[in-house]
Amino acid sequence: MTTTTTTTRALTGTVVVVGPDERLKPAAEALSKVGESIGLRSILISPGDQTAPPAKVDGNTTHIAGLSTRFLNNVVAAQRLSSLPALVWWRGGSTESLVDLADLADRLVLDVEAPDEVWKHAETLFERTALTDIRWTRLTRWRSALAHIFDLPQVSEAAGEFQKLTIEAADLDAGRLFAGWLRSRLRWKPSVSIAIGRASGNSGPSPLSKMTLEGPNVWIAIDARPETRCLAARVDGVDGSARIVPLSDGSLATLIAEELGVRTRDWAFEEALVAGREVNR
Repeated sequence: MTTTTTTTRALTGTVVVVGPDERLKPAAEALSKVGESIGLRSILISPGDQTAPPAKVDGNTTHIAGLSTRFLNNVVAAQRLSSLPALVWWRGGSTESLVDLADLADRLVLDVEAPDEVWKHAETLFERTALTDIRWTRLTRWRSALAHIFDLPQVSEAAGEFQKLTIEAADLDAGRLFAGWLRSRLRWKPSVSIAIGRASGNSGPSPLSKMTLEGPNVWIAIDARPETRCLAARVDGVDGSARIVPLSDGSLATLIAEELGVRTRDWAFEEALVAGREVNR
Protein backbone atom coordinates (compact mmCIF):
# COMPACT_ATOMS: atom_id res chain seq x y z
CA MET A 1 0.00 0.00 0.00
CA THR A 2 1.33 3.46 -0.93
CA THR A 3 0.68 6.47 1.30
CA THR A 4 0.72 9.95 -0.26
CA THR A 5 1.51 12.89 2.01
CA THR A 6 0.56 16.42 0.99
CA THR A 7 2.59 19.23 2.52
CA THR A 8 0.90 22.59 2.97
CA ARG A 9 3.19 25.59 3.24
CA ALA A 10 2.47 27.74 6.29
CA LEU A 11 1.27 31.24 5.45
CA THR A 12 3.59 34.08 6.48
CA GLY A 13 1.60 37.13 5.39
CA THR A 14 -1.24 38.66 3.40
CA VAL A 15 -0.71 40.89 0.37
CA VAL A 16 -3.69 42.99 -0.72
CA VAL A 17 -3.29 44.38 -4.24
CA VAL A 18 -5.62 47.20 -5.29
CA GLY A 19 -5.66 48.46 -8.87
CA PRO A 20 -7.22 48.23 -12.33
CA ASP A 21 -7.48 44.79 -13.90
CA GLU A 22 -4.62 45.37 -16.33
CA ARG A 23 -2.28 46.08 -13.41
CA LEU A 24 -3.54 43.23 -11.23
CA LYS A 25 -2.45 40.48 -13.61
CA PRO A 26 1.32 41.24 -13.53
CA ALA A 27 1.08 41.74 -9.75
CA ALA A 28 -0.56 38.33 -9.38
CA GLU A 29 2.16 36.72 -11.50
CA ALA A 30 4.84 38.38 -9.36
CA LEU A 31 3.23 37.19 -6.12
CA SER A 32 2.93 33.68 -7.53
CA LYS A 33 6.71 33.61 -8.07
CA VAL A 34 7.43 35.00 -4.62
CA GLY A 35 4.98 32.56 -3.08
CA GLU A 36 7.06 29.65 -4.33
CA SER A 37 9.58 30.38 -1.57
CA ILE A 38 7.38 31.91 1.13
CA GLY A 39 3.73 31.29 1.95
CA LEU A 40 1.57 34.23 0.93
CA ARG A 41 -2.15 34.86 0.93
CA SER A 42 -3.05 37.21 -1.94
CA ILE A 43 -6.18 39.34 -2.25
CA LEU A 44 -6.60 41.07 -5.62
CA ILE A 45 -9.20 43.87 -5.82
CA SER A 46 -10.12 45.94 -8.88
CA PRO A 47 -12.33 49.04 -8.54
CA GLY A 48 -15.82 49.35 -10.01
CA ASP A 49 -19.37 50.13 -8.93
CA GLN A 50 -20.48 46.89 -7.29
CA THR A 51 -21.30 46.84 -3.60
CA ALA A 52 -20.89 43.09 -3.10
CA PRO A 53 -19.10 41.42 -6.03
CA PRO A 54 -18.42 37.70 -5.63
CA ALA A 55 -15.02 36.64 -4.37
CA LYS A 56 -13.29 34.05 -6.56
CA VAL A 57 -10.92 31.88 -4.54
CA ASP A 58 -8.12 29.84 -6.09
CA GLY A 59 -5.84 28.29 -3.48
CA ASN A 60 -4.35 31.13 -1.44
CA THR A 61 -5.50 33.80 -3.91
CA THR A 62 -8.80 35.67 -3.72
CA HIS A 63 -9.91 37.88 -6.64
CA ILE A 64 -12.64 40.50 -6.18
CA ALA A 65 -13.52 42.41 -9.35
CA GLY A 66 -15.45 45.66 -9.70
CA LEU A 67 -15.69 46.64 -6.03
CA SER A 68 -17.02 50.11 -5.22
CA THR A 69 -14.38 52.25 -3.51
CA ARG A 70 -16.82 53.00 -0.68
CA PHE A 71 -16.69 49.36 0.42
CA LEU A 72 -12.98 48.75 -0.07
CA ASN A 73 -12.02 49.09 3.59
CA ASN A 74 -14.86 46.84 4.76
CA VAL A 75 -13.90 44.10 2.33
CA VAL A 76 -10.19 44.26 3.19
CA ALA A 77 -11.00 44.18 6.91
CA ALA A 78 -13.18 41.10 6.38
CA GLN A 79 -10.71 39.30 4.08
CA ARG A 80 -7.41 39.88 5.89
CA LEU A 81 -6.35 37.58 8.71
CA SER A 82 -5.49 39.42 11.92
CA SER A 83 -2.96 36.70 12.76
CA LEU A 84 -0.85 37.54 9.69
CA PRO A 85 0.99 40.77 8.81
CA ALA A 86 -0.70 42.58 5.91
CA LEU A 87 0.96 44.50 3.12
CA VAL A 88 -1.23 46.64 0.85
CA TRP A 89 0.15 47.10 -2.66
CA TRP A 90 -1.59 50.14 -4.17
CA ARG A 91 -1.43 49.97 -8.00
CA GLY A 92 -4.03 52.63 -8.80
CA GLY A 93 -7.59 53.79 -8.25
CA SER A 94 -9.42 56.51 -6.39
CA THR A 95 -7.59 57.73 -3.30
CA GLU A 96 -10.93 58.26 -1.54
CA SER A 97 -10.39 55.38 0.91
CA LEU A 98 -6.60 55.22 0.81
CA VAL A 99 -6.09 56.90 4.18
CA ASP A 100 -8.54 54.61 5.97
CA LEU A 101 -7.10 51.60 4.14
CA ALA A 102 -3.70 52.45 5.59
CA ASP A 103 -5.08 51.68 9.05
CA LEU A 104 -5.50 48.06 7.96
CA ALA A 105 -1.97 47.73 6.57
CA ASP A 106 1.23 46.94 8.41
CA ARG A 107 2.94 48.31 5.32
CA LEU A 108 1.59 50.30 2.36
CA VAL A 109 3.47 50.18 -0.94
CA LEU A 110 2.54 52.85 -3.49
CA ASP A 111 2.96 51.81 -7.12
CA VAL A 112 1.19 54.13 -9.56
CA GLU A 113 2.30 55.61 -12.85
CA ALA A 114 1.50 59.22 -11.89
CA PRO A 115 2.15 59.51 -8.14
CA ASP A 116 1.42 63.19 -7.41
CA GLU A 117 -2.15 62.54 -6.26
CA VAL A 118 -1.19 59.84 -3.75
CA TRP A 119 1.98 61.65 -2.71
CA LYS A 120 -0.24 64.52 -1.55
CA HIS A 121 -1.51 62.28 1.25
CA ALA A 122 1.99 61.30 2.38
CA GLU A 123 2.14 63.08 5.73
CA THR A 124 -1.21 61.62 6.79
CA LEU A 125 -0.22 58.13 5.65
CA PHE A 126 3.13 58.33 7.48
CA GLU A 127 1.30 58.45 10.80
CA ARG A 128 -0.97 55.47 10.01
CA THR A 129 1.34 52.84 8.57
CA ALA A 130 4.84 52.11 7.29
CA LEU A 131 4.66 53.80 3.88
CA THR A 132 6.93 53.36 0.89
CA ASP A 133 6.85 53.63 -2.90
CA ILE A 134 7.97 50.97 -5.36
CA ARG A 135 10.15 53.65 -6.95
CA TRP A 136 12.18 53.78 -3.74
CA THR A 137 12.89 50.07 -4.10
CA ARG A 138 13.84 50.52 -7.75
CA LEU A 139 16.37 53.11 -6.59
CA THR A 140 18.02 50.85 -4.00
CA ARG A 141 21.12 50.08 -6.11
CA TRP A 142 21.52 53.74 -7.09
CA ARG A 143 21.32 54.88 -3.48
CA SER A 144 23.72 52.16 -2.39
CA ALA A 145 26.25 53.01 -5.12
CA LEU A 146 26.27 56.70 -4.21
CA ALA A 147 26.38 56.00 -0.46
CA HIS A 148 29.50 53.87 -0.96
CA ILE A 149 31.15 56.73 -2.85
CA PHE A 150 30.42 59.02 0.10
CA ASP A 151 32.39 56.60 2.26
CA LEU A 152 35.51 58.04 0.62
CA PRO A 153 36.85 60.62 3.09
CA GLN A 154 37.47 63.26 0.42
CA VAL A 155 33.92 62.94 -0.91
CA SER A 156 32.41 62.99 2.57
CA GLU A 157 34.34 66.16 3.38
CA ALA A 158 33.01 67.81 0.21
CA ALA A 159 29.39 66.87 0.93
CA GLY A 160 28.41 70.43 1.78
CA GLU A 161 30.06 71.91 -1.33
CA PHE A 162 28.08 70.32 -4.15
CA GLN A 163 26.43 72.88 -6.39
CA LYS A 164 24.60 70.95 -9.11
CA LEU A 165 22.73 67.65 -9.52
CA THR A 166 21.77 66.47 -13.00
CA ILE A 167 19.62 63.37 -13.55
CA GLU A 168 18.60 61.62 -16.76
CA ALA A 169 15.65 59.37 -15.98
CA ALA A 170 13.37 56.92 -17.75
CA ASP A 171 11.00 57.58 -14.82
CA LEU A 172 10.98 61.31 -14.02
CA ASP A 173 9.18 60.76 -10.70
CA ALA A 174 11.90 58.33 -9.63
CA GLY A 175 14.35 61.09 -10.51
CA ARG A 176 12.47 63.48 -8.22
CA LEU A 177 12.55 60.93 -5.40
CA PHE A 178 16.29 60.37 -5.84
CA ALA A 179 16.88 64.12 -5.86
CA GLY A 180 14.70 64.47 -2.76
CA TRP A 181 16.79 61.82 -1.02
CA LEU A 182 20.00 63.74 -1.70
CA ARG A 183 18.43 67.08 -0.80
CA SER A 184 17.16 65.77 2.54
CA ARG A 185 20.26 63.73 3.44
CA LEU A 186 22.76 66.48 2.60
CA ARG A 187 20.52 69.29 3.90
CA TRP A 188 20.84 71.22 0.66
CA LYS A 189 19.90 74.85 0.46
CA PRO A 190 17.70 76.10 -2.41
CA SER A 191 20.84 77.42 -4.12
CA VAL A 192 21.85 73.88 -5.14
CA SER A 193 20.76 73.39 -8.76
CA ILE A 194 18.69 70.29 -9.58
CA ALA A 195 17.92 69.37 -13.21
CA ILE A 196 15.91 66.26 -14.16
CA GLY A 197 15.39 65.34 -17.81
CA ARG A 198 14.03 62.45 -19.83
CA ALA A 199 16.67 59.84 -20.66
CA SER A 200 17.37 59.61 -24.37
CA GLY A 201 18.78 56.09 -24.40
CA ASN A 202 17.79 52.69 -23.11
CA SER A 203 18.39 52.24 -19.38
CA GLY A 204 16.91 48.74 -19.25
CA PRO A 205 15.05 48.01 -16.00
CA SER A 206 16.73 50.93 -14.24
CA PRO A 207 14.52 53.99 -13.49
CA LEU A 208 17.50 56.30 -13.98
CA SER A 209 19.97 56.40 -16.83
CA LYS A 210 22.62 58.76 -15.48
CA MET A 211 23.31 61.16 -12.64
CA THR A 212 26.10 63.66 -12.09
CA LEU A 213 26.89 65.54 -8.91
CA GLU A 214 29.19 68.51 -9.29
CA GLY A 215 31.17 70.53 -6.78
CA PRO A 216 34.20 72.79 -6.97
CA ASN A 217 36.60 69.98 -6.09
CA VAL A 218 34.71 66.71 -6.62
CA TRP A 219 32.67 65.44 -9.58
CA ILE A 220 30.65 62.19 -9.38
CA ALA A 221 28.91 60.34 -12.20
CA ILE A 222 26.87 57.13 -12.15
CA ASP A 223 25.64 55.53 -15.39
CA ALA A 224 23.34 52.57 -15.98
CA ARG A 225 24.86 49.99 -18.31
CA PRO A 226 21.89 47.81 -19.37
CA GLU A 227 24.05 45.64 -21.65
CA THR A 228 26.06 44.45 -18.64
CA ARG A 229 23.27 44.99 -16.06
CA CYS A 230 25.41 47.14 -13.83
CA LEU A 231 25.98 50.69 -12.62
CA ALA A 232 29.31 52.33 -13.38
CA ALA A 233 30.33 55.01 -10.87
CA ARG A 234 33.21 57.43 -11.42
CA VAL A 235 34.76 60.00 -9.11
CA ASP A 236 37.02 62.79 -10.36
CA GLY A 237 38.88 65.22 -8.16
CA VAL A 238 39.68 62.52 -5.59
CA ASP A 239 41.70 59.72 -7.11
CA GLY A 240 39.93 59.03 -10.38
CA SER A 241 38.40 55.92 -8.82
CA ALA A 242 35.69 53.88 -10.53
CA ARG A 243 33.26 51.33 -9.12
CA ILE A 244 30.94 48.78 -10.67
CA VAL A 245 27.68 47.84 -8.94
CA PRO A 246 25.37 45.08 -10.26
CA LEU A 247 21.78 46.05 -11.08
CA SER A 248 18.81 43.96 -10.02
CA ASP A 249 16.61 42.49 -12.73
CA GLY A 250 13.95 45.11 -11.91
CA SER A 251 11.13 42.58 -12.06
CA LEU A 252 7.98 43.03 -10.00
CA ALA A 253 8.68 39.74 -8.24
CA THR A 254 12.11 40.93 -7.13
CA LEU A 255 10.78 44.32 -6.03
CA ILE A 256 7.82 43.05 -4.02
CA ALA A 257 9.97 40.32 -2.44
CA GLU A 258 12.30 43.05 -1.20
CA GLU A 259 9.34 45.00 0.20
CA LEU A 260 8.04 41.91 2.01
CA GLY A 261 11.33 41.73 3.87
CA VAL A 262 10.87 45.21 5.37
CA ARG A 263 8.59 45.77 8.35
CA THR A 264 9.75 49.03 9.91
CA ARG A 265 9.04 52.67 9.14
CA ASP A 266 11.56 54.14 6.66
CA TRP A 267 12.44 57.65 7.80
CA ALA A 268 14.90 58.22 4.92
CA PHE A 269 12.14 57.49 2.41
CA GLU A 270 9.68 59.78 4.16
CA GLU A 271 12.10 62.70 4.12
CA ALA A 272 13.03 61.95 0.50
CA LEU A 273 9.38 61.95 -0.57
CA VAL A 274 8.60 65.25 1.14
CA ALA A 275 11.68 66.86 -0.41
CA GLY A 276 11.10 65.20 -3.80
CA ARG A 277 7.62 66.64 -4.17
CA GLU A 278 9.18 70.09 -4.24
CA VAL A 279 11.54 69.19 -7.07
CA ASN A 280 10.37 70.20 -10.55
CA ARG A 281 10.72 67.69 -13.33
